[in-house]
Amino acid sequence: MQEQKNVLFICIDCLRSDFAFGDYGSNKDFFDFFEREGTAFDTVISAASVTSPCVGSYMTGRYPYEHGIRSLRDISLNQDVSTLAELFKQSGYTTSAHVCGPIVRDTGLDRGFSTYFHRKKEQTVYTDWYDEFKSEISDQKSPWFTYLHLWEVHGGKRDLPPDADQDNLEYDEAIRGVMTKLEDLFELVDVENTIIAITGDHGESIYDGTLRNFLTKNILEYFHIPLTNKTTGDLRSSFYDKYLQKSEIDLEDFYNSLRKYRKRDFPSALHKVGHGYHVYDFITRVPFAIAGHNVPNNGRITTQVRQVDIFPTLLHAADISSPDVEGQNLLSGDIDIRPAFSSACGPTLRSEKNWLYSVRYNNRKLIRGTERSLRQLFNLEKDPGEINNISGEQLEKEDPLEELLDGYIQSMKRRQNDTSNIDPDKMEKQLEDLGYL
Repeated sequence: MQEQKNVLFICIDCLRSDFAFGDYGSNKDFFDFFEREGTAFDTVISAASVTSPCVGSYMTGRYPYEHGIRSLRDISLNQDVSTLAELFKQSGYTTSAHVCGPIVRDTGLDRGFSTYFHRKKEQTVYTDWYDEFKSEISDQKSPWFTYLHLWEVHGGKRDLPPDADQDNLEYDEAIRGVMTKLEDLFELVDVENTIIAITGDHGESIYDGTLRNFLTKNILEYFHIPLTNKTTGDLRSSFYDKYLQKSEIDLEDFYNSLRKYRKRDFPSALHKVGHGYHVYDFITRVPFAIAGHNVPNNGRITTQVRQVDIFPTLLHAADISSPDVEGQNLLSGDIDIRPAFSSACGPTLRSEKNWLYSVRYNNRKLIRGTERSLRQLFNLEKDPGEINNISGEQLEKEDPLEELLDGYIQSMKRRQNDTSNIDPDKMEKQLEDLGYL
């Protein structure tokens, strides 16, 4: 039997924890395997609410201000940080990645991968590409580390299974279809000699089936304006920036008050679909599950952990030493509950003045911007849906959350003078060619 264990690491883009574990939507037994054979975490707080910074954080064990990818698509990984792929490669592993979306080679997230295949959007788990990927997994020479990033659940136009139930939520059906395909993949993997881990990069505010939300999705967000490359969502954001935000008018609390009367029971935004615009839990709370060598059978853990903790945890499971990083190994025994930071960042650094930052700690979450008037505090124990902003009545300047968030924002702002080391127009053209824009 081989000494070094293979590692299969999977990310389902936009995978919310509450839908992954079946708290909402249809019943799913996908995570039963991890709860039975390993350890599953249902409260992992992502480092951001868009893909690239999140992938950077679990690939390095560091927050964006350290690893360098602070926005979606115009800045790349710092040269002085180590990635999972680099450390596995140094330990004798064959490293490969099959990715999609904004994590093109220019981000630097290909570092350490001998094979880095960035596929087109139409290449999904329902096409020949996935059959070829499964054959590659079966044929790889051990030990191997393979990263798989899946896009079928991502908003816009989701990829649904052939047996999708039109009466169910599109988002939930997309998750179910992907999980069914992953179960097929697991049957080909030598579980005795393979560590299997799965996570989401961030969550999603999803279409809830109401007429209001249908209009939001199809008219106010994604409708393409003729003779331009803009959507109605772009125009709405511009109007907000120009007129409402500068007048310090913020509608979030008003929208949240209306969420009490929504038709569906799951938390989601009243006025938005998608992600990136905020740091509510339905956008930043993702799952992480791991099974295999060095993984205790701890079932489902509800303790708050962080996306940066995935890096040292995977290395520990594979008996590889981790460099000193912000993340902690989640398999070492008692988990040290630490503040979890997140940012709602835009597609480019040029939008940084509109970003939001949050700290989640001791069942409370503080959210605020630097140039935005928005300021929110939620008691997550009493108000898990983050509807009632209590910042006006309970937040004092000496509150420990204030100090923690101040420190994080200052760390991010110290990198504010970084010049973008990616040509945003070039990256946008790449993503257009690949079908993601």
